[in-house]
Amino acid sequence: MSLNDTMKLESRHSRAQILALVGAILLIAGAGTAAEETGAIKQEWQPTTLSEKTQAKVNAGVEDYQKCLNDETRAHVQDKEDSRAVTDLILRNCEKRMTVIKEAFDAEKVPGSISDRYIRSKRSRAAQQVVKIVMQAQAARYSESHP
Repeated sequence: MSLNDTMKLESRHSRAQILALVGAILLIAGAGTAAEETGAIKQEWQPTTLSEKTQAKVNAGVEDYQKCLNDETRAHVQDKEDSRAVTDLILRNCEKRMTVIKEAFDAEKVPGSISDRYIRSKRSRAAQQVVKIVMQAQAARYSESHP
C-alpha cells in the first residue's frame, strides 16, 4: 500500500468518524428538544376540556360585554371629545362585564395566562371596533358642518 492510499484511507476513516460524531450530536440534541416539547405539551391546557356550562357562561359574558359596548357606543358616539377619549370612556364603562368571563375560566382552572390572553384579545378587538365607529361618526359630523 502506498503512502497516498494510506492517507486516503485515513481521510475517509476520519471523515466517517466526523459524520458519525455529528450525527450522534444531532440525535442527542433532537432527543433533548423532543423531551422538552413533550413536557411543555403535557403542561399546556387543552381547550377541549371546558365544560359546556363554562362555555355557556363565557359566551353569555361575551354577549353581555358586546351589548354593553353597543349601548355605550350609541350613548357616546356624538360626544365632541377626542375619539380616543370617547373610546376609552366606553371601554371603561364596560370593563366590569369581563369579570364574568374571568370567573368562569378561573372556576374551570384555566391557566391565568390563557384566560388573560383571551380577555386581552376581546378587549383589543372591541377597542378597534369602537374607535372605528366613533371616528366614522366624527368624520360624518365634520363633513356635514364643512361642506
